Amino acid sequence: MSNFIFTNVGDNMMFEEFQDPINNILKNMEIETSIKLMKPPSSDLGEFCINVNQFARKTNPIDLSNDLLPELQKIKGIEQVSISTLGNPKKPIVFFNFKLERKVKLQILSSKLKDVLTKVHTPRYAYLDTNKGKSIIVEHTSANPISPIHVGNLRNSILGDTYARILSRSGHDVFIHYYVNDVGLQIGFVVVGYQIAVHQLSMEPDLKIDLWTGQIYAIMNCFYTIQKLKQSSVNRGVNIDINYQITNDEKDLMLDSLDTEVSTLIFKNPKVEDMEKLSPSEKQEIKTNKLQIKKLKEEINDIINYQDVFRDLKSRFPELFNALFNNVSEIDLQAKVADYLYKYEHNLDESITKLFREVVDLVLRAFEKTLLTYNIEFDSFDYESDVTWSGLPNTIIDQLAKHENAQVDGQSVRYTYPKTSMDNFINNSTLNKSSLPIKGQISDLQLRRSDGTALYAAKDIAYSIQKFEKRTPYKIFNVISTEQTLPQYQMLLPLYELGYEEYASNLHHFAYENVDLLGAVMSGRLAKYITADDYYKESFKRAKSAKEKADKERGVPPASTEEEEELEYESIQAVTLASTRFPLIETSPTKRIELDINRELDFKRNSGPFVQYAHARCNSLIDRVTTQKKITINKNVDFELISDSFIIEIILHLEDIENQIMLAVNDRDPSKIASWVFQLAQYFMKFYENYSVMNAETTELLQARLLVVSAIKIGIATGLDMLGLPAASKL
Repeated sequence: MSNFIFTNVGDNMMFEEFQDPINNILKNMEIETSIKLMKPPSSDLGEFCINVNQFARKTNPIDLSNDLLPELQKIKGIEQVSISTLGNPKKPIVFFNFKLERKVKLQILSSKLKDVLTKVHTPRYAYLDTNKGKSIIVEHTSANPISPIHVGNLRNSILGDTYARILSRSGHDVFIHYYVNDVGLQIGFVVVGYQIAVHQLSMEPDLKIDLWTGQIYAIMNCFYTIQKLKQSSVNRGVNIDINYQITNDEKDLMLDSLDTEVSTLIFKNPKVEDMEKLSPSEKQEIKTNKLQIKKLKEEINDIINYQDVFRDLKSRFPELFNALFNNVSEIDLQAKVADYLYKYEHNLDESITKLFREVVDLVLRAFEKTLLTYNIEFDSFDYESDVTWSGLPNTIIDQLAKHENAQVDGQSVRYTYPKTSMDNFINNSTLNKSSLPIKGQISDLQLRRSDGTALYAAKDIAYSIQKFEKRTPYKIFNVISTEQTLPQYQMLLPLYELGYEEYASNLHHFAYENVDLLGAVMSGRLAKYITADDYYKESFKRAKSAKEKADKERGVPPASTEEEEELEYESIQAVTLASTRFPLIETSPTKRIELDINRELDFKRNSGPFVQYAHARCNSLIDRVTTQKKITINKNVDFELISDSFIIEIILHLEDIENQIMLAVNDRDPSKIASWVFQLAQYFMKFYENYSVMNAETTELLQARLLVVSAIKIGIATGLDMLGLPAASKL
């Protein structure tokens, strides 16, 4: 659903003054067209070219080019016009290649260099006014407040933060929201466990609170799951106690019962060759049996696995585990969690509400601290409970229940997506129809259970309405993984049918693929993860070690003053951010990432520190030249001195940042900015190797080249800023 804000610019605007003379010649020869200048495949062919086939629709392009050639050669400032062909000799693609007179070329190039370099050195470089006054909400991260932010969460946080920064550069007023999921079953485990540990036993965590609650979550989830598994076995007729531990004898009894049931269901299913003889109802019964077999096998795996999980958690967190186990054994955990969640969701008990908020807010403050190290902040934390308490979810459900698309059974409400309704919505919205994420029939959406409980879908629709009404944004972007594509899309038709047509058209899913961590398995239920805190600390440690080694090799003495220590800390912090954020931005969000921690923390292989180093080297070169030569950067230089093809390429790249901002916004792809700034860093390294500044032949040439270095430095700093990375002056 792109193309909502910008359009692309032309391919070769530097020589656009020649478009009108060429178009006039074509018009005089009664050729109705408007040509577009292009960059030739080789600079040896000239400064620009045009495709003859574009306007030789009924004429042989070679014959037409021969007729046009004498007239085109008369254009003032053109030194030579040549004809080249590509493709099949019998049906070639024909081009006119234009080479300019040297004086004219230098004038145009010098003018272009002056325009771009002047703009780069102004505060408005890479800031667009296209969307001035339009606000946008970006909602990202929204991790459940039950365990620490881990490396898998970081792609969401960093993509969301970077996209918000790019949107700000495009002129928008951007507000960053965090949706706090504080009404789910998982938070119920944590709250009950926290209450036992803190309020009953007066335990105090000896580690960061989100890491501690992550341990509580894993332990309580283990108890809860074992209780459910044992309850299921008792319901099946197995004679065991319903508690929070599975003995070996109990495991054998539970598995035997399940194996028997699976075997019975498998025996009922006919052979494949007999399937055609069955009635529709018999086929449906077989399908139901297969689903039941799948569920029973999953239960078998859970029994085996959770006996091991119990032992593992007990050995890793013995004090907390034993304290919780001894006290949970005195209560019915399933009943207590259900009771607490019901009272919190309906705001029925002030003490329980206070307890939930105490736990959630403690974890959120820990999240804020973690994400701040990654240069990520939020404008608003929006609680799911507040959305629930507002009454809007049930109001929405009641309204939708009256719609013809709804299926109502008592208090249960399902919403369906008939093709006619979807077609009407799509045709009357501003959605880009060619990029709709779901093709074909959309599955039904359960809005309310039979017990009257409003489900997540209704709350998400209500929250979307509240976001639009709170800040009246132009658009909203929900940064959520591609796994949530269907739920995100399912919200749109109900919004449209409720009368929120504009909201439905402007609520966008910023989808991204997940991160696979090479050589590691992460699981919140097992309290096994590489936390974002640990990832940052390890990167910082390696950055510090790499700097100390490099300083020793260069003979740089250790910092001896407080100011030097502060500068050193800032440079290490900058490299740390570059090494952790850049790998999660440089790949398109639509591509899955396999994150190799060792690779990303190897600064010789990580693109982020390379860009940082290029900026620091620019800064060092400028300082050295201005100090030793006792000069300042002069913006009024002889631009003809730097009008060679490579420097022109650099300058055009600096100018292209606005186009890259447009593309990054439209395509929801911050990797375009990462690619742009990485390319600029590569340009500088090549420039540094081939164009001496300090030893330039003349003062005029030195000043001109110094201005180029200054512009590159500003460009790199600008790109890094959009990526949420500091531009260190020294590394």
